[in-house]
Amino acid sequence: MKRAEREKVIRGACRSTFVALSICCVFLGAVLVVHELAREYEVSELEEQLEAKGVVQNDEGIYASVELFLPDEIYVATGVTIELYNSQISSLGTRIEDYNVKWTCAVGRNMSRKFSITGTEKLIGEYPLIFTIFDDNGTQVATASTTLKVVEALEGEEESFSLLTIGDSLSCDTATYERLNELTDDGIIYMGTRGVGGSLTEARRGFSAADYLAATPYTQEEPEEEVQPFYNEETGSFDWAYYKETTGFEPDAVEIFLGTNGIDTDPVPNGDNIIALVENIHETDPDLPIYLVHTIYPANQDGIGSWSNADGYALYGDRYKYEEDQKVFYLMTYLEETLKDEDNLYFVPAAICHDSENNFNTTTETVNPHSDETIEVPDNAVHPNSAGYQQIADCLYSVICGTKAEWEN
Repeated sequence: MKRAEREKVIRGACRSTFVALSICCVFLGAVLVVHELAREYEVSELEEQLEAKGVVQNDEGIYASVELFLPDEIYVATGVTIELYNSQISSLGTRIEDYNVKWTCAVGRNMSRKFSITGTEKLIGEYPLIFTIFDDNGTQVATASTTLKVVEALEGEEESFSLLTIGDSLSCDTATYERLNELTDDGIIYMGTRGVGGSLTEARRGFSAADYLAATPYTQEEPEEEVQPFYNEETGSFDWAYYKETTGFEPDAVEIFLGTNGIDTDPVPNGDNIIALVENIHETDPDLPIYLVHTIYPANQDGIGSWSNADGYALYGDRYKYEEDQKVFYLMTYLEETLKDEDNLYFVPAAICHDSENNFNTTTETVNPHSDETIEVPDNAVHPNSAGYQQIADCLYSVICGTKAEWEN
């Protein structure tokens, strides 16, 4: 009897244990199911967010928000070195350093952060140029291509021409004009109502394309203007015909170098204002060549965050490098796409050909208030040093060398 009772107790205990374990298993299973559902929901939410941002999922399920841009053609004049910078042809900006990249071309140098090519007589011709990005698994993430054109430099007095520049402060540095004068042997006749050194221009510090479309005064330097000269009261806007009539200028070519002022995450308003200038000029002079220079990328984060006015107030205090780079990238691509069918318009790819990593003047600072160790910090977020302006001039000159024959006759 006692043995039977013991077996009964043991069986009861086993059943209880089994029931308890079953309950635990059911509970743990429910927890795992809830956890998995929550994880799937989070993944679904992430996918929606990524898709909304235009992110592409590759076959391995790795997300890579990578957009590349190369113009249809890259011009390199003989005697000039043109460089294309990895971080400036991609929406990734400096984050492209997290990828493996290569340039493929029969000429030039495939370097770690750029492609570099010096034009020579022997290299005159056209070459396919391909840029490719790979992830750490060797999987191709994105690729872009262009045609590299090494072209003859301008030579002789018969190559001289007149140029009128419509711009902002990036067209107000003498280094640009001095380099162009050097390259053309003083073959450019500059036109405009304002002067930069010994060169005439229509560049105004702080101006955006919107300012040229409106009755905007200019007071940043002498001579001051009650209204900028392109504005016609009768039409209430930028008027190229009116400007030519009132100034007497008839340039062989126009350069438009705008975009830094008015730049934003949405490229459309600023871009459309620049497009309005192009369209108005071509409405009056459809055969007049226009060289549209893409505005350049800013300095690094130290330069962006440290830039201040004379009183010490931050100018770009709430901005950060990645977003500022994207503003430039998407303005460039918007203009290229929107104006791709515009006749007698030539894009100057200064944005991708200017070394924004090294072309800003710097000041030496200690890494913290009590350290003897020092670092170099850019003293400006937007305006490069002389090397930067010269590099922009090289880019503009090369495009002119490659296209001048199309409009000079």
